[in-house]
Amino acid sequence: MAYMNILEDLKALRKSKFNVVNIQSYIIQIMENFFYSMFDYKNFPKSMPKEYAERYLIWYGEVAAGKVPEEYNKGIYKGEAVFLHSNTAGGNDGVGLDIYGLGNQVIVTGCNGFNDVAGFNKYAVGFNNSAHKSLRKFIILSSEAISKALLSLRSGIDYSKNHPIYKARDDKEQAALKEYWKKVQNNDDELAIASNNIWDDLIESEGNVKIDKVINLSDPELADKLQYIAKTVDDYLRWCCSLYGQNIQGNGKLAQQTVDEVNGQTSFSFVLPNDMLYQRKQWLERMKELNLVSEDADIDFSRAWKVEEVKYEKEADINEDGDIEEVTETAETEEVTEKEGEEDEETVV
Repeated sequence: MAYMNILEDLKALRKSKFNVVNIQSYIIQIMENFFYSMFDYKNFPKSMPKEYAERYLIWYGEVAAGKVPEEYNKGIYKGEAVFLHSNTAGGNDGVGLDIYGLGNQVIVTGCNGFNDVAGFNKYAVGFNNSAHKSLRKFIILSSEAISKALLSLRSGIDYSKNHPIYKARDDKEQAALKEYWKKVQNNDDELAIASNNIWDDLIESEGNVKIDKVINLSDPELADKLQYIAKTVDDYLRWCCSLYGQNIQGNGKLAQQTVDEVNGQTSFSFVLPNDMLYQRKQWLERMKELNLVSEDADIDFSRAWKVEEVKYEKEADINEDGDIEEVTETAETEEVTEKEGEEDEETVV
């Protein structure tokens, strides 16, 4: 049944218009899953699935955790804390904003119609980053750029196909040409034999196919230019991933880089993820203070980001306490230093 559903989806996709909007919606789904998988929520209640928390954080910049009245939470999560859409705002008591202009109350909303306005002593509010901003615009703008590049790649592939169009004099000649082409495709025979009248119409006396018999709407010689469009797609993906902790190098040929230079890019890649993790850790402490989660609950980088974090910490020589020790030279750096010293000595001599 699942296989048949896939076939139906493919049929529907062929009938649909292949445009930037359709491609962009797919790229957005990929980017959503990319960000949803950045963090692991450990030892959280079943009523608090991490994907809902991350969805609110990524798309709206903030999320609230708290308990709601039983009439709005009667199912398997009854009496347990849940994640809610939140909007921090000032109250109506005349002192709605604090000294920094931030709201001292939060408006929370559930997907089943629940809504409430209360202080931070009732709901634990977490933010996506220190700027309290979502990734909505980043995802939309990036996905649009990638989808346009992919659409250009698809158009380039279509235009570079070797797709000659033969002109047939009548139905008989058309049927003969189709039959010969099937033999070419299927490799049924080592040779094909044409009747005299078809042969005379298709071939000139010199043995060349008549020019007026073939129309070329495509240009196969442009196929080698597709690599530049593919490189553009790769550059967009590398830029997006590198900003958020995945320091991918891409498939483009770059100048030779030392290990230190590559690792330096890893440090840059972890600027934003570390800030996002810090905000989630702060939110976790507020949830523990309100007894919404157990003391052993934790939020940390997922496995894929842990791998990159190890590279980052190794480069900066961060110890178990989180303090940065003196950065040690790698073997490659030491070798370069020695060579520079030898060149200086030769210059002095």
